[in-house]
Amino acid sequence: MRGLPKFLLPCDTAYKTLIENHVDHLLTVCEFIWIPTKPDFESLIHSLGLPTSRVKTLPMITESMTQTIQNVLKVDNSQFFQLIMPDTYFQGGLPYGVLDCEPDTADLACWAIQDHQKGKLGQVNLIGDVVTDIQDKKLNCNYEHSWGALTFNRSLLQFAKPSDPHIGFSVASAITSGERVTGTRISGKYYDCGTPDEYLSMLKENVLGLK
Repeated sequence: MRGLPKFLLPCDTAYKTLIENHVDHLLTVCEFIWIPTKPDFESLIHSLGLPTSRVKTLPMITESMTQTIQNVLKVDNSQFFQLIMPDTYFQGGLPYGVLDCEPDTADLACWAIQDHQKGKLGQVNLIGDVVTDIQDKKLNCNYEHSWGALTFNRSLLQFAKPSDPHIGFSVASAITSGERVTGTRISGKYYDCGTPDEYLSMLKENVLGLK
């Protein structure tokens, strides 16, 4: 967003930022929160006054989100993790306390995809509660659900390559290898606020009350 970190975008009339919104919810279900970030952004995050005893920034420079996650797991020995992207917003149902907290491999938060989002998000084929396939931003994909958050067992990282753009590629590799990956259906809407159109739609519908 022209140099503005997306996690600083306000998401309500009190100017609460996207990352503050996520942290507030995560503190109700997680023992500890890591915020990996570019070193230049660390002071911005600290300026928000997030609780420091259970929230810690981890400055780093990486080539991909997968590499970022690998770095976090080097300093945290926990078995299970929940991953929320800081430039997202959830309307209606929330995934924080709903996802499986101890998945065999991973449990994906799945939303009914909106027509204008098709081909722009990661989409999953969901049969019952099992994810049988993931497609990443494929224009002709007809899967009815997108995914936008997850809990995962650290064993998932055996399928991760540092060059993978994001952890969805690790999940796809796990599925191909026969690992069980589940999906939890979340009501409401998922917004990828990393794009101007989605962010403006979120503001119109959830802050301004416009259609």
